[in-house]
Amino acid sequence: MDVEAKVKKYAGQSRHYLLNASKFIDAGDSEKASEFLWGSLAEVIKAVALSKGFQLKKHGEIWTYVENLTKELEDKSIYNAFRHAHDLHINFYESDIELRGVRRMAADIKIVQGKLLQLIPRES
Repeated sequence: MDVEAKVKKYAGQSRHYLLNASKFIDAGDSEKASEFLWGSLAEVIKAVALSKGFQLKKHGEIWTYVENLTKELEDKSIYNAFRHAHDLHINFYESDIELRGVRRMAADIKIVQGKLLQLIPRES
């Protein structure tokens, strides 16, 4: 798969995961919603990175990219949303965050996902 197709795939998965997270929030399943929110943000970050020539495979690589992107854009909301997503990823296994907390974090993640999608160059 070429780079452009992979970027599209990651961005599409991000959108799909966010939609699934909303469905699980509406169903009252905070654990599944949490994992979809993590996946949504991780995939859009991978799409942005790949569109700029960086392939991210491991959680540590994603963290480093998020830190650098936050500094580059001078936008702490990116780091904060990713921190929420990381907490939600843990919530999938630990079930510590109540649904109202998941719902609040989902709103922040949705906003940042939209910002990040705008960083991906459109097709010519």
